[in-house]
Amino acid sequence: MACSLSAQVVEESLLHDRYLPYAQEAASDLFESLSDAPAEPGTFRSPETIRSLRSEGAAPLAGLRIVLDPGHVGGFWAKYEARNFRIHSDDHWVREGELVLEVAQMIQVELTELGAEVWLTREENHPVNPRPAHDYLAVAMKELPPPHWTAWTELKTYAQRVSDRATRLAVVTGDIAARARWINEVAQPDLVLSLHINAGAWPDPEELSLIESNHLHVLIFGCLSPSEYAQPHQARQLRRKLLNQSGPIERQLGRSIAAGLRESTGLPASQYSGDNAVVVPETDAYLWARNLMLLRMVECPIALLEPYVANSQAVYPRIQNALSRRAAGLPLADDDILREYADGVVQGLVSLYGPNH
Repeated sequence: MACSLSAQVVEESLLHDRYLPYAQEAASDLFESLSDAPAEPGTFRSPETIRSLRSEGAAPLAGLRIVLDPGHVGGFWAKYEARNFRIHSDDHWVREGELVLEVAQMIQVELTELGAEVWLTREENHPVNPRPAHDYLAVAMKELPPPHWTAWTELKTYAQRVSDRATRLAVVTGDIAARARWINEVAQPDLVLSLHINAGAWPDPEELSLIESNHLHVLIFGCLSPSEYAQPHQARQLRRKLLNQSGPIERQLGRSIAAGLRESTGLPASQYSGDNAVVVPETDAYLWARNLMLLRMVECPIALLEPYVANSQAVYPRIQNALSRRAAGLPLADDDILREYADGVVQGLVSLYGPNH
């Protein structure tokens, strides 16, 4: 039966602090419009409900339905994603999509052994989006006006730019939308974890050199700018996330995963500058709210993980060592960075959804 939302479910301070921190008048108006709105419960269940339904003696995570989303794609497509670099010509390529796919597979094995039901949004380094790049050519041409000159070299360069842009739209924007649709309409899990590895700005893009910064943060949905909230589809997505009450669970989920990763990695919290993200209170600055497409589109609780800085002095050698050992068929090192990542995620999930919460 539908029930009315109350200020106890969607607190006005939550709208002001997390969802619309830079659009205070809009936050107040939205709160008023929600006061008599019927709730729209999703297909997901809270950690408390999942634990309460678990029979005595069951596996620690029995009943939990989870989707792991290995971020990006990797492989041939990494160059279009701008997730493809190496410092020296004889180094292994660092491709985020490939690294997090292995992390997701490690997590899937462990969670399955603990009784959870686990799906991955992708099983290989290939886009999920069924639409080919040429479907996005018209959009790419709108975004990239033609050159003023019609010399052959100018036209050839322009054609390549349009092709590259259309490919990026297919394997980034289009892929995120395809993953979200599959999660919402087919998998319908209790939660989603989108796995990523962070990277910092290069001091000199023309001559790559490693940076000192290395840190960790977890993202959940929030922090819409006034211009974003003014877009009808984004306003509808925010309203849906509020009405299905996924927000409080996302906060629980984000805090627990951040704690697990902090324990396994020992990394300090990240810091954002600017107004595209806001720290979630009482989370030691490890949990931030940000309006990313996947976070906004997925209807169930979702957290996006960003441990490590791949192009840092501390992390790059560890990634190279991990890739070298795999290429040589050697056992994983005791401090294998991908194993460390997976262990932190599993620890966070067991802490929240396990029997001893």
